[in-house]
Amino acid sequence: MATRIRIRWVAIGLAVACWYPQAAVAFRSDPPAGRTGSPESGGATCRSCHGNNVGGGSVQIAGVPDKYQANAIYDITVRVADSAKLGAGFQLSVEDASGLPAGTLSITDAVNTQLNTDDPAWVNHRLAGVNNSVANWAANGNSVDYVVRWQAPSSDIGPITFWAIGNAINNNFNSSGDNVYLVNKSANFIQVPAVSEWGLAVLTLCVLTAGTLALRRAPAITSLRRRVEN
Repeated sequence: MATRIRIRWVAIGLAVACWYPQAAVAFRSDPPAGRTGSPESGGATCRSCHGNNVGGGSVQIAGVPDKYQANAIYDITVRVADSAKLGAGFQLSVEDASGLPAGTLSITDAVNTQLNTDDPAWVNHRLAGVNNSVANWAANGNSVDYVVRWQAPSSDIGPITFWAIGNAINNNFNSSGDNVYLVNKSANFIQVPAVSEWGLAVLTLCVLTAGTLALRRAPAITSLRRRVEN
């Protein structure tokens, strides 16, 4: 119920902002939460303000494992590309099959990215991120990479999905003429077998045995080298 109320108020605020171009410009620096088109977003996307334009570009998610391990840490890259535009922003969320946040998102690039100020279940661009994407757009092949970090849940919560949206902009400082792209990618849990005490003992014995044999062989090798040299 709380999630529905939160999404409803975000949607109302976004609708009001779209009536005022100057407010929409603010999304360049502080976009509202819940715009990835995910279940937790209620299906909402940046298209509610930026329109339904879809060009020849794309948004991609790299670094998502096919199978995630408990507590494992993954660096995730969201790439937005569009040869017809001049820069881009993004938003990302990670959710379980019920649409609830899965794992923990964190920031590795505090200049260009941030946890959403309304809800840290989403991560998105900062103002500097968009500005830097514009400045380096052509040099980066008409694209930008945003990198964030995700730590997997501590236990198996079933399949999880990464939801990303990329807004490729024409840099006219309002919400018109942009291209919005959506993508999602899923992963399942993998259980890593724990090493038993017996297995650990056997492994330790093998390592010690190998070390002992190496020490025994060393004098023999040294002796053989001396004979050859003489």
